[in-house]
Amino acid sequence: MKQTFAVFITLLGMAFAQTYVIPIEGEIGPALADFLEQSLERAEQEGASGVVLFVDTPGGRVDAAIRMSDTILSTPIPTLAVVQNAFSAGALITLSADQIAMLPGSEIGAALPITVLPGTQPQAADRKIISGLRGKFRAVAEARGRPAELAEAMVDPDIEIEGLAAKGEPLTLSGAKAVELGLADFEASSLRHALELAGFSSQVVRLDLPARVRVARFLTSPFIAPILLAVGVLGLVIEAFTPGFGVPGTIGAVALGLYFAGGYLAGLSGALEIILFFLGILLILAEIFLLPGFGIAGISGIGAILASLYFTFEEQSLQVGATAILIATAGFILAFRFLPKTRAGRALVLESAIAEHSTPVSERERLLGAIGTTLTDLRPAGVARFGELRVDVVSDGEFIPKDTPVRVIRVEGMRVVVRKEE
Repeated sequence: MKQTFAVFITLLGMAFAQTYVIPIEGEIGPALADFLEQSLERAEQEGASGVVLFVDTPGGRVDAAIRMSDTILSTPIPTLAVVQNAFSAGALITLSADQIAMLPGSEIGAALPITVLPGTQPQAADRKIISGLRGKFRAVAEARGRPAELAEAMVDPDIEIEGLAAKGEPLTLSGAKAVELGLADFEASSLRHALELAGFSSQVVRLDLPARVRVARFLTSPFIAPILLAVGVLGLVIEAFTPGFGVPGTIGAVALGLYFAGGYLAGLSGALEIILFFLGILLILAEIFLLPGFGIAGISGIGAILASLYFTFEEQSLQVGATAILIATAGFILAFRFLPKTRAGRALVLESAIAEHSTPVSERERLLGAIGTTLTDLRPAGVARFGELRVDVVSDGEFIPKDTPVRVIRVEGMRVVVRKEE
């Protein structure tokens, strides 16, 4: 009777057991490391009987991979890595699992850390970095009872293994070879087959990558991030040469906002970078709209923005910054070469030039008390006409729409302050 009851309880437990499947796909980074930690915590809280890590990655950041490896090693839940491709950082994550299943056509290895400098081809990292990562691979392999020499050879190209890895090339193994050499546990034709071979429950709960991770990956990709940064810088530069705050400034601010938002979501930008950036924007706006001339506030604003970009570049690849600078420089040259010849360009660029040269300081001083009409919206800066004169003006803080009568209430050097004429 007791034996029958025990069998019943075992079968009942198997019926309710669930395996959580966590995708480790795409580039490895801080956002994916956060997702893994949260997913394992959820699986533990909800009583998962096992966790599958579905690995299909070309690699990514070493620090994020080490963090993910430590997370997997420390979880009390049995883990199974089901591998499609586990290159570079993905190899370390895979080796951290309790069991490893290799799918048809799968590979694992090629974990030599590389560095990318602006204008150069990727090259092997410093020997200190290679040595440190090699030690980590060895420690993880030993912790899981796997061949440590094979794990080290994935990182260090100086390790030669006859018939497997020639000197100067990091080790990469096919799925079948990894199983043959004991680095992986078995081959599987599918995820369900892998669950069966590993003794995991076939009742699966799939955890999808959250929108935060997908958005962060898109905004911080090597193609999108430099474009956002370049458009942002170029927009603000063009805005500095035009009256008021219009389309170029708005586009630039949005682009830079997306750039920093992507970095924040991916864990590449912290609060410091974002605070410095927006502080810089506020200081520059204060210099343009509230203070005459270009002094401490403007210089401090530029310094704050440059500092925010510098700290962000430290976290991201400097290649992003170099690419952005090249794009922005080319865009700046093209904009000021061809934009003035277009109708939109004349509205943006020439209007400010006319206003600047048509009203000398002495004439501006004589405008005190004059009544004119706004030619653009004042937000609070813009352009107004006083008789035949077109003048850059700024309101005393309120929004004034286009074609509104205004009176000059103060003249402070080059700064003409107006108020809506009632």
